[in-house]
Amino acid sequence: MNLPNLITIARILSVPVFLWSAFRASDAGLLLAFIIFVAASISDQIDGYLARKHDLVTKAGEFLDPLADKLLVGAALVVLVAERGFPLWAALLIAVREIAVQILRTQIVRGGGQLPASPAAKLKTVTQIVTMSWWLLPWEEPNLSHWLLLAASLVMTFWSGIEYFVRAQHVEEVSP
Repeated sequence: MNLPNLITIARILSVPVFLWSAFRASDAGLLLAFIIFVAASISDQIDGYLARKHDLVTKAGEFLDPLADKLLVGAALVVLVAERGFPLWAALLIAVREIAVQILRTQIVRGGGQLPASPAAKLKTVTQIVTMSWWLLPWEEPNLSHWLLLAASLVMTFWSGIEYFVRAQHVEEVSP
């Protein structure tokens, strides 16, 4: 077990604490959930950086890192819909894109190919994290900034999802 994998495991273990905090029905609970979400999101960048920089990439890390990401984003979407007025349809669009891309990537990797994250996918992740973090803050009700961030997040979600499927066609054409 190396440091990047331990950071990833800590991110997975933060999900129940995040959920507990968010459902406390208080501004303090929401603020703690916000802090946990942001810290876990930052830790995702740290573990990836450390793994690449120090040649600590492992099969376990390649499996656990996206799992941790999906668990954290999924938990945030549940909280946002249940507690913060986040539209269910938007959460479902985000969730469907994440699942579809994960299935696509799994198929390509099983076939011996690779489909690394693109700049658009990385921007999508940042946009989603900023949007979800903003929605987690204890506002009275969503305002214009919430809806603008949500729109940007959905555009990036849709764009990067399409990009994955277009790139996957080229990967399959090159694969034996």
